[in-house]
Parts: sequence; C-alpha cells; structure tokens
Amino acid sequence: MDDYLHGTYGEIEAVSSRVSARSKNAIVYIGTAPVHTLTGGADNVNRPVLVENIADAKKRFGYSDDYAGYTLCEAMHAHFERSGVGPLVLINVLDPAKHAKSEKASRTMTPENGRVTLAEAESVILDTVEVKTGSQTKARGTDYAAAYDSARKTLTITELRKGALGTEALTITYSEIDPAAVTAQDVIGTTDEDGVNTGVYALKNVYQETGVIPSFLLAPGFSQMPQVHAAMAQNSRKINGHWDAYMFTDLPIATEDGPLTMAKASAWKTANGYSMPNETVYFPMAEGTDGRMYHLSVLAAANFQKLLLENDGIPYMTASNTACDVIRNLYLGESARGRMYDDTAINEMLCKNGIASAAYVGGRWALWGCHSADYSQSDADQINVSETSRMMMYYVSNDFQHRRASDVDKPMTKNDIASIAAQEQTRLDALIKTYGGRYTAISIGAAQDGAVSETLRIDADRDGVRYRRRSGQKMQSCIVKTPYASASASDAAVPSGACMVVCDAPAMDDVTAGRWARGMLLCANRQTETLDIETELDIAMTAMCRIDIVSASDLSGEWLADEVKHDFVHKRSAARLLRCIRTIA
Repeated sequence: MDDYLHGTYGEIEAVSSRVSARSKNAIVYIGTAPVHTLTGGADNVNRPVLVENIADAKKRFGYSDDYAGYTLCEAMHAHFERSGVGPLVLINVLDPAKHAKSEKASRTMTPENGRVTLAEAESVILDTVEVKTGSQTKARGTDYAAAYDSARKTLTITELRKGALGTEALTITYSEIDPAAVTAQDVIGTTDEDGVNTGVYALKNVYQETGVIPSFLLAPGFSQMPQVHAAMAQNSRKINGHWDAYMFTDLPIATEDGPLTMAKASAWKTANGYSMPNETVYFPMAEGTDGRMYHLSVLAAANFQKLLLENDGIPYMTASNTACDVIRNLYLGESARGRMYDDTAINEMLCKNGIASAAYVGGRWALWGCHSADYSQSDADQINVSETSRMMMYYVSNDFQHRRASDVDKPMTKNDIASIAAQEQTRLDALIKTYGGRYTAISIGAAQDGAVSETLRIDADRDGVRYRRRSGQKMQSCIVKTPYASASASDAAVPSGACMVVCDAPAMDDVTAGRWARGMLLCANRQTETLDIETELDIAMTAMCRIDIVSASDLSGEWLADEVKHDFVHKRSAARLLRCIRTIA
C-alpha cells in the first residue's frame, strides 16, 4: 500500500541541481548544560531552545568552562564568543532531578553584612538550597535570594529584608549535580509516539518549539559513542516526516581497547558504522591556544555557520580549509602530547578514508577535509566528494516543504500547478548563478550530452533575439591545484591563449582535479558566446536544458540554457543561452 501523505514532502535523489534562497536552517546541539545553577533551570531539560547570543544562552542554560562535564558550553563559546555567529538550538539532557548525587551536602557559614558567599559552588543545585538558623528554616523569596556567579563559581545568599538572615551561623544544605551520571541512553532519549520526546528524539520538537528547521545536528562529547551515533543517524532523516539533517560527528580519542591512533581511526570508523551519507566525521580533538580541548566537529560547525551567514543561509561552501586560529595542536590524549602530524599524514590516514581533521597549512591551522563519511577512494562520486553536495540537496528539499506548506488543500488548477513548477525551477536556476559555475562546471558536460529539450527555428533579425560573440577571449587551458591534487585541461579549438589557474576546487585526487579542470574551462569558454531570446510562455524551458537552434545565421547549433525567466502575467519567457562546447579534453 502506498504511504499516506498529507502535506508537502521532498525526496532526496543524487542529482546535481541546487537552489538559491534563504531558508530557516538551524544548527542543533544535543548535550549537557549547567541548568542546575539557574532558578527554574529544570524547565530547560529535553526541550529545544533557540538562543541568539551568549547572553541569551547563559540566561537559559547557565555556563561553565568545564566542557567535558557541560558539553553545550563548548558550542556556546565556539559559536557566540569565538566566532561571533548564531543562532543555535540547544537541547539539554542534564536533569537536576535525575542526575544528582544521592546524599545532600551542607556548609555552615556566618552572614556578614546580610550575606554569605559559597566558594566552589558549581555543583550546587540552586533550587535545592535550604537555609536554616538552628531549627528555623529561612524562606527563599521572603527572607533571602540565592544567585550563582558562573565567572567566579560562587553562590551568594543575600537577605531581602534587613536582619532576615541574622548574625548567627547558618546551615546551608543542598543537592549536588553529577554530570558524569548522564549516560548514552539519556542522550538517546525516548519517544512514546504520543508527543513526549526526550534526548535525540526531541529533534521532533524543534520545528514546533522554535519555528526553525533542524538542518544540522551535533552532539559533542557523545556522538563518539556508537549507540548515540546510531540514534542520531536514525533520527536525522525525515524529521517530522519532512526534514533531513546533516550531522557533524566525532570519533573517540580512546576506546575500550586503548587510545585510538591516526592509523587505527579508519578501521574503527568502518567497524562502528560512522559512514553515513549525511555526516562528516572528525578526528581527533584540538588542543586550544586558550588551554581548552575542543571537538573538531564544533569548531567546524562554527566556521560553517559563518559561511552560511555570508551566503544567505545556502550551504554551498565547506568549512574545510577555513582558518581556525584557536587550534594549537591536534589532541589524541595526554599520552600523545607533543606529537606533530603534517597534512600529508592527515590526508593519507584520515581524509582519503572519509575522516575530516585539522592541519597546519598555508602558515595557519585550518579545518581539513570536505568529504562525506561514505567517501573512500574506491567509492568516490560527485556527491560524496564534497559534503556540501548533500547539504544542498537537503536544503532544496527542506526549503521547498517549508515554503509550500501553505499551499496544501488549496484549490488548484493545472495552470496553478504549472506556475508552481515554473517558480520552483526559477529558484533552481537562480542557484546556478549563485554558485558562479563552481559546481555546475563539472555537470555542464552531462547536460550538453543529455536529450534535446526542444528545437527552435530562429532568424537573426527576429524581434527578441540578441546574439553576442566575444572573439579572442577564450582560455586555452585550465590548471587546478589543491593541497591534495593537480591536473590540467585544454580547449583544442583555441590554438593559443590565456591559462586560468584554479586553487579552490574541492578536488581530493588527480581524477577529480581533472574533472574540475575540464569543467571550469568549459564553463569559462561558454561565456564568450551568448544568445538572449524571448518567446511565448514556454515553461518547459529551464536552466541547464539543451536547445538546438536551426538558423541560416551564426546562431545555428547546440546551446544550453543558462538562465530562464517566466512572466505569467504577460505569458512570455526569456532565456539566456550559452554555446555548447565539445572541444575540451
């Protein structure tokens, strides 16, 4: 029986189409935060919360420099304070009611000037604090107020009316949090399929709670656990039946069998299922210039979010080879301190096996590796060679469903359907222009060889036809150079001319570099001959469709649509065509 679908839905297929538009994407972090240091902090347990900046995050979740115990604080620092980017959706699984030590603690202190301050109070669960003088219990909110200072890690109890705390010794009792008590199962969470979702399953609540699409998913400090990783993978596809999320995950630096080395990382990755098509896997960790230890997934996500903000939320640029000056060295555990790995070692042991890392290149530390986790040299294609390929497909699907939800159950004619199809194609066409040919360079060849969309008979003097040839501007050759590979291509139809050098193509091997060299040269040389035409409304005409022109003039031959616009009011279509070129090798 077919699935029952009521709404807007999208399916992911391995094709090379992209979209250019802003969408409500969100980077979602699942982990632990010191909510116990806030009054009412338990309200933000297993609940997705959208935070815009560091002040907002501290107000909702508290803050600690102990990133190992409070993993969401690492994300807050990396995004908001170090990179100055946001927002984030945070899901905290640390529950003060569940993850507290079994026995209460107490301190005896004498007030001075109507207050007492408890030092080293980071573990105090604020909502459990009780203050007594002998057998008399003081009333919070009437006699005193209690507040935690995350910078000093102190808890201050201040009387609210003069003399309320008295001058005698106070007995202060409280429960203490135990972040180490959080288990993999707490992070995975549960769902009763009746609206109650915790842990990773709380991804189902993100869209309704925050209004943003859960597009990217991280769980630093926990994603290196295979059972947590499996739950993330399971819940990252078709969230709410609609949204597809891309994951940034980590491999552990230590396993039950001992430290995980560079040489062993690939085998562990494969054996434990870290080869999902919708993830980038990072290894190892990073030792920061500030003395902190960072998960590379978090540093990559922060750099990636900066790129998103610079590109209208369109995920077509990878964080690979973006500077990360907080890194001092790679970190594989205390027993491996002082070791140095150059980019050749990282390429051979990690990147070529679908593991991203960081490397010292170009005189600075940078994130290093852009492959999706299912990449390997023996199983490489145009999709998994760069993580942005799948990110873009998910973006297209998620964005379409979000925007078109209001059209569900509305009266619709054939013309309405055609109009929607044309509008969506226009968005896809616009993305090609956004890319500036970066991705389409390697797919134009396939489009030229595809089936002819239509054949047009055009006279040179026909109204609405503008033909232009830029003689002498074609490139003779193209050279692609990356830290991983190099290759060149030439146009046999150009006996002499300029050579273009491209250094930012995502080429990880010579074969891919050659494909990019041919594609970039093809893309550049096609720009030297353009044909602008206007016709009656023709919604079958779309970008990247092949059109053959029959004409007694120089217009005759094979063309490829580069940009198409449809005017439904005046029932006209306009297209810019570029000449097909088959002389590049």
